[in-house]
Amino acid sequence: MKSQQNRPSLEKPGKSVARDLSRLRRIGRDRPVTLQEASHIFADRSAPLLLLFLGLLGLMPSPGLPIGFIAGLLIITVAFGMLVRPLLPAGPARLRLPGILGRQSLPSPLLRRFMSHAIPGIRKLERHFRPRLTWLVGGFGLVLAMLGIILQAIGLALPIPFANAPFAIGIILIALGLLTRDGLGVLAGQALGLIAAGFFLTMGIAAVRAGTSLADLLPW
Repeated sequence: MKSQQNRPSLEKPGKSVARDLSRLRRIGRDRPVTLQEASHIFADRSAPLLLLFLGLLGLMPSPGLPIGFIAGLLIITVAFGMLVRPLLPAGPARLRLPGILGRQSLPSPLLRRFMSHAIPGIRKLERHFRPRLTWLVGGFGLVLAMLGIILQAIGLALPIPFANAPFAIGIILIALGLLTRDGLGVLAGQALGLIAAGFFLTMGIAAVRAGTSLADLLPW
């Protein structure tokens, strides 16, 4: 019994993930919202909801702002926190982001425009999620899910061309699977992450080999 209490567990999922996301759109309607404020809004409901938001953030087009790097670091922070939470003393705790990241603000027009597309998309997606294979969203299954999210967040944070979308979508699928207790959704997110990692790793090895072959042809 005691060993089960020490395992990671999920908070009870809300009735609608899209409705939870709508809270941020309402708050950011007339003013910028900092990432620290957004983390409080979602972490107070559940950590997987915060991971879902950060995955969506990784998809946000933001010229001049390294959003993939920022979102990737924040996702690693949250996922690692979920892994070590059972080892910490019980009690209320709020996620504190590193100062330079937490102070980053999401401009109101950009946030409204992005959420106007993201929320309907999540609403359609969550219709296909339902409780199944629940052993994949609790206990050791949850640990594997967090490790998968951390690995995909590393890929999201790296400056790899066109890598943001597949890793961000993989994180979104895993987080949505955790929120709805859908192990099949978690598996889909893990599979997408593995496929993306394998693809970019293969492309990287091919690029290194091509560069080596080209260097061998040079006269100096």
